[in-house]
Amino acid sequence: MNKTFTVLLALCLITFNLKAQDDLLSKHVPELKKIFKSESATFRGFNFGDTKTAIKAAEDAAIEGEGKDFVVYKVKIDENEYAEIMYTFDEQDKVKMFGVAFIENVNLSAEERILDDFQAYFTQRHGKFAVNNKNDEVWTSADGYVIEMGDSSDGKSDLLEIEIEIFKK
Repeated sequence: MNKTFTVLLALCLITFNLKAQDDLLSKHVPELKKIFKSESATFRGFNFGDTKTAIKAAEDAAIEGEGKDFVVYKVKIDENEYAEIMYTFDEQDKVKMFGVAFIENVNLSAEERILDDFQAYFTQRHGKFAVNNKNDEVWTSADGYVIEMGDSSDGKSDLLEIEIEIFKK
């Protein structure tokens, strides 16, 4: 009886925790939801070590480009915005890094809203960030991977480019 109760309690807590994670993503801007898609794994439903074949079979975004050790997808946010999603692979064709380049037309209020929301999302999931020597914001997950986010815009055009890299130490 006690073992049954313990198992049921554990299942309820796991279900509650998974629901809370999904709820976290649902509280953020549409751009973030479209880019991250799911919190069921490290990024977009995938984890480090997943194979190139598995990602190509399951990723629902349009392929933008492909090379020996990477695949780039394009996720349309709206008519003016898109994100490039990059998966980088090791010699065994297993994911070693996830990347995002989020491009949008510069609009100061929208830019602030999106950057603030990315920052809030990562902080809610991984705790406080540090700032590295490139002025990127850096979070370290409980699972030991690193998230770096920075603005890589050239300042010469009317486009904002936010880059995010997710990799193991």
